[in-house]
Order: sequence, then structure tokens, then C-alpha cells
Amino acid sequence: MFNLQSSFSPSWDQPEAIKQIVESFGKGENQVALLGATGTGKTFTMANVIQKLQKPTLILSHNKTLAAQLATEFKYFFPDNAVHYFVSYFDYYQPESYLPEKGTFIEKEATINEEIQMYRLATMASLLSREDVIVVASVSALYGLGSKEFFEKNSMTFTVGKEYNFDEMKSQLLQMQYKPVQGKIEKGMFDIQWDKVDIYSSTEQTVRRLFFNYNELEFIQKKNALTFENMGDVESITVRPATQYIQDTNDMDAIIHQIKKDMDQRVKHYEAKGELVEAQRIKKRVHYDMRMIQETGFVNGIENYSPYFEQRLDGGTPNTIFDYFPDDFLCLIDESHMTLPQFRGMPKADNSRKSTLIEHGFRLPSAIHHRPLANEEFTAILGWRWFTPETDHEDLKEHMKKNAKTLFVSATPAAYEMWLSKKVAQQVIRPTWLLDPITYIYPKWGSYKAVVDSIERLDPKDQKLLETPYDRDHVDRF
Repeated sequence: MFNLQSSFSPSWDQPEAIKQIVESFGKGENQVALLGATGTGKTFTMANVIQKLQKPTLILSHNKTLAAQLATEFKYFFPDNAVHYFVSYFDYYQPESYLPEKGTFIEKEATINEEIQMYRLATMASLLSREDVIVVASVSALYGLGSKEFFEKNSMTFTVGKEYNFDEMKSQLLQMQYKPVQGKIEKGMFDIQWDKVDIYSSTEQTVRRLFFNYNELEFIQKKNALTFENMGDVESITVRPATQYIQDTNDMDAIIHQIKKDMDQRVKHYEAKGELVEAQRIKKRVHYDMRMIQETGFVNGIENYSPYFEQRLDGGTPNTIFDYFPDDFLCLIDESHMTLPQFRGMPKADNSRKSTLIEHGFRLPSAIHHRPLANEEFTAILGWRWFTPETDHEDLKEHMKKNAKTLFVSATPAAYEMWLSKKVAQQVIRPTWLLDPITYIYPKWGSYKAVVDSIERLDPKDQKLLETPYDRDHVDRF
């Protein structure tokens, strides 16, 4: 259960806005807008709506900085609940691309922030294990993840008193992309030493130390990953995969066969057009990738082969963080007038870059299906619109959240959100009683003399305009 904790209560326009939003959702309306002036406490209103509805919540923001600010605020409001920060885990990211006009291929370069990667995995783990979850996400929410079912299937639960086979345990940890210790234990590693097993959690800064009596698990300790200080004993733990891109490799032979078949077809395509450089390029790239996948189950850029592992070669809807939420979750879109245009634009840019790579032999055509959600899919999943010819297929229907509720939050909601929303709640009066400053608009007389004169009259200490240099009859006053 969500437990909102705050030293103040809703006031002025906030109680009425909260009431209207909750009542609208209760009447079966799925989209509502909150038009709130700057400084009226829209975030606190959002927190109160979550408290009233008691549903797992996804908050979408248009940049990482604002998402971090929102996550911090919601952790303050809900200290006893799971509040997660879900954004791109790249500190630096240069996507793989090709510039035909210059003949320049740019390799993918990325610096992964392991802490943010941990936050993402913790988000997925929480959504699988509890209901009191708030996720603050950026446009990263549109991008593909491993399937919910396979992520859960490849988790391991250890319970005191049960027996475990060490060979099977090691094999499963490797399948989950954990690596044996090399020197000192680090995130995503494990260490098996006779009757003791250490596993560095992928979802928190802890090491789980398991003590065995032969094959029987006697007790489990949680240790601080930095100090190795004992944090207490537990009766059971669940170890989640070390990567969000874990793939089902049980049918590896069939997957490799299909990749090779598509590669051969692509080589013939280029040779028929006399494009021998492109033919050799794709053949060399795919041969290397296939060997790496067969030997290790992983390769840099494996996400480009995700359609084979997920059986999405027909261009089906990718798995995303939306799939980890229940059917009736709550979606809050902060600064919706900026967030929604960004969400519409990202898929188009990704498609353009991938198409160029495929055309010139750097990727197989299937790579186009590793993509973010298209806008038509995004809106259909949240139930904002009926199916269109582009989205009316069974695969998308499996991803739809028919009972999801969406709240658009903005000081200046766009016409699109207003059109979608049958109810628009308003917050205009600030709980702090602060008023907007008196503003004067100077007419444009062909020079900036009025502005210069005004600046010269600013008080050097208070930095405010004490008086206007022109007669007020010559300006428009708000």
C-alpha cells in the first residue's frame, strides 16, 4: 500500500483538483489533464492522486535531470514504498551509424553508468515482486527490454533449508550473465568456494553470501558491497539477471540457422546489384556475431538480433517497461506539452539511422525491428486511440493495457492532450500565496533604448526595476 508522508496538506486549488481527477478516473474516464500554473504544487497533487488510487505508477518526463528531481521528490513523499529511477544507463552514447555522403562508418561508443544500470534492473525486479511501485522514466521507456516472462523465469530463489546442485547453480548464473570472480568481486559477479557462495546483486549494493552444509543451504547473509559489513541474515533471496537484455538461448541452433539464412539472402541481394563491398561487409560482420553468440550467448550489439530471440521477425511490438506494469496501472506524464512531442520524434530518428546501416551492409534487415515503440503503438498500449491499419495486429493487442489511467500534467497543455482528456482539472492559486510579478511589455519602437534605460535604473542591491522610465500609458500592463 502506498503511504504518502508529508508535513503539509493539500490547500487552495489542490483539494478540488485531486477530487476531480480521482472522480473522473472512478467514472471510467482513462485520460484526464491537470492544468496547473507554475508553483501551484503539481507534484504534490500527483502524489495525492497516487495515494488515492493505490495503483503502480509510471511517471514520464522529457529529460533525465527532471526525472531525477521527480524521483527524489517522490522518495520523500513515499519513503516506505519502492520509488525507482528508470532512464538510459549511458553516460555517453554514440550510436552506430553510417554517413554515405562521406563514406564514414561510426562505431558504437558508449560509457555505461553501472549505478543507473542497477536502478533499471531494480525497477524490473520491483515490478515483478510488489505492487507499491513508482517508476520515474524518461524516453528510455520506449526502448526494448528482455521479456517480462523470460526475465522472471531466469531469476533464482534461494531458501534456507533447501538443497541445491552446485553445477546447476553455476550454469544458471552464467545463463543470467553473471561472471566468475576475477580478482575481486564486483557487480554482476559470483564466487563459489567449497561451502560458501558469494553473489554480487545486480539490483542493489549488496553481496549475498550463502553458506552450505554439503548441498543444503544453512543460512544467508547480506553484506554491504563496499565495506562487507554484515547487514543481517535472511531466510530467502531472489537473484535477478545481471543484464536487461538476457535472451532465450534454448533453441540456439534454430536461431543461428535463421540468422545465417538471412545473411545468405542479403549477400545474394548485394551480389546481384554488383555491390561486392556491401556483400563482404555483412558476411564478415554476421559470421563474427554468430560465433560469439554460440560460444558465450552474448555479443556487443546483441540487441540487433533480439527479433530472432523474441520471434519478432515480422516487426511485432517490442517488449518495454510498459509490459512489466499491470493492466490497470497509472501513467502520469509530466510537462506533457514537451514530453509527448519528444516521444513521437525518437522512433523516427532511430528508424532513419537503422535504414542507412541496413542499406549499406552493416546490419541485417531484421535490425530494423530492434526499435523503440512507434507513436501508434505507444498510444494504443495506453488506450488513447482506437486501432489504425498500422497497429491492428494481434501482437500489439497482447501488450495493451486496457484499463490504464493517464494524467497529463502541464502548465500549458497542448491541444492534443486537451483533445484526449474529457476532464481538465485546474490549479491556479499557489498554496504559498505568491503572486506573479507585475509585468510591463514595452512596444517595439525600432530600438532597444527603453530596455537599456530600464536596466540602468535597476537597484544594484535588490536587482529589481523600481520604476519604468516611460509613462505607463504607453505600455501594456498584465
